[in-house]
Amino acid sequence: MADNFVGRKDELAWLSANLSNVQHTVLVAPPNYGKKSLVMSALLHLQKDTDKYCNLNLFNVRDETAFYVTLANALFRTLYTTSDEWTLTAQQLCLHTQPEVVIDESRQNGIQLLFDESRLMSHADEILNLPETLAGLKNVRVIVCIEDFQDIECFDDTLAFQKKLSKTWKTHQKVCYLLSGSRKNTMRDFFAEGSPFYNFAEIIPLEPLDEKLTVDYIVKSYSKSGRVISKEFAEQICRTVRGYPYYVQQLSHLSWLNTRGFVTEAVVSKSVEDLYDYNHRLFKMITDALSPSQLNYMRAVIDGVDRFSSTESLAAYKLHSSANIARVREALEKKEIMEFGKNNKPVFIDPVFELWFRRRYMNK
Repeated sequence: MADNFVGRKDELAWLSANLSNVQHTVLVAPPNYGKKSLVMSALLHLQKDTDKYCNLNLFNVRDETAFYVTLANALFRTLYTTSDEWTLTAQQLCLHTQPEVVIDESRQNGIQLLFDESRLMSHADEILNLPETLAGLKNVRVIVCIEDFQDIECFDDTLAFQKKLSKTWKTHQKVCYLLSGSRKNTMRDFFAEGSPFYNFAEIIPLEPLDEKLTVDYIVKSYSKSGRVISKEFAEQICRTVRGYPYYVQQLSHLSWLNTRGFVTEAVVSKSVEDLYDYNHRLFKMITDALSPSQLNYMRAVIDGVDRFSSTESLAAYKLHSSANIARVREALEKKEIMEFGKNNKPVFIDPVFELWFRRRYMNK
């Protein structure tokens, strides 16, 4: 299936308006939920020469020093193309951190800034203010998009770093910060009341794909390739994976591969089993890392238990005590396996992991 942008009309309008109005924004959704596609579509809507889009991903950034280096290089890469421009600007704006401009012709983005760690950490504010400084110098509006923002949780003394980041960024007028994260529970805590980033940005939660639009897209895509899927089976695909974009695409493609003409119930059923097979290794790694109490709690959720602390549930699922249940819930939340939303009800974040756990682990 083609990796096209489908639906998200409301979220797209919301994000586009925020970017136009320099409203700091947070996108919160599980992995492969369409965050990047939404951002790129919103940027296409802007299409202003005065807007410069700077993107950095923190998936391999594990300390404060690396964050500053990554941010500085991403900004320079966005706004400058030649080594002379890099050198002149670094000399002009980085008076205290004094980075060295290095050229590596073997790399695609061969120009980079190298910093002395001691100077960098002593004058970190110079780098944190660099987005605003560069925006003023170039007379542009800079949109700084940071993916996997939740990974700053791994930094030493992360709370102090978050306070420093928030305090500095709140003073910026020419920069729009767009922060996205795939760990829903961690991102929620980052922007909750009492946290350094509380009220820093507007949160846009991504909802499941619109079923009607997605079904129409699936049916048309099959038709273009000379194969046929009914509206009912396309709906079944969407509902099976609860409108999760990545899994909708995956299950649609597997069903497409498993038919030479018309999609049938047997084709969809086999494709669901293939979906379990495809994700089996990852899901097994997740379950292997869970404690017996955590697995038993998940069994209880699958079985529809709603009174976990009752004498019967404690005995049937070996949950031991109410205090143990509280620890289990906290652990599953931290591991991004479950979230506890309306009425504190436990919900699996990944719908296919839930189905796999029911079918392959519990044999139900």
